[in-house]
Amino acid sequence: EQATLMLYFPLDCRDGRWDLEALLLASGVDRYEITERTIHQEDYQENYKQHYRPFVVGDSFAIVPSWYKDTEDDARFEKRNRIYLDPGLAFGTGLHATSRMMIRWIEKQDLSNTKIMDAGCGSGILTIAAMRRNAGPLLAFDIDGNAVHATRSNLALNFEPDDLAAVTVLKGGWDLPAIAEYQPEITLANITLNVFRQAREQVSNLPSRILVVSGIIEEQKEEFLSEFPMWQLESEMEDDGWLVMEFSRKRD
Repeated sequence: EQATLMLYFPLDCRDGRWDLEALLLASGVDRYEITERTIHQEDYQENYKQHYRPFVVGDSFAIVPSWYKDTEDDARFEKRNRIYLDPGLAFGTGLHATSRMMIRWIEKQDLSNTKIMDAGCGSGILTIAAMRRNAGPLLAFDIDGNAVHATRSNLALNFEPDDLAAVTVLKGGWDLPAIAEYQPEITLANITLNVFRQAREQVSNLPSRILVVSGIIEEQKEEFLSEFPMWQLESEMEDDGWLVMEFSRKRD
């Protein structure tokens, strides 16, 4: 009846231990042991590979870490749409409920020749999934430089250069001028409620006919709906307390 949690904090987070202890006590956990050590970024990047193996998502996709490409483990998924991935320091391994549900939503859509935007692209996993469903052109953006680098690298792992001519990956947020110029038909956004709030004006006036939202927990659903009344909820999925919600633009 024991569990081990591995938590990672930046070196300058001096109060991490005390915040953790306060959280444990407030949650009624009074039997615990905390040990600390300093790790190098390179160690982390290599160590997580031991626990990140190929796996199935939905009915037709498989996530294959890049170091398994062209191996026997890779060949086992040859009948599926394979997404080769090395997330590095970017969000999006496909293991989290929000990513899994977004991929399940993507696989059920006819996205042929559909203009897609991936907001907060992270590792690029949703952009790649959409391309596997013949979507295009595509615009992906993220405020994190690590994410932009990871997305570009992962796209190169999955597609030939000619296939990537219709994909644009940019560093920035919802205020990027390219968004208004691009006019996406469908926007995929696996981001948190706080980020949506910060970009309320841009999301409210988003030039898309469909908005697919993840990163929202069930308890935040009504708050999101009240924040963005211009979007009409069409469908939703739930997994482990997280939601994926599909919206269409309300007509005046």
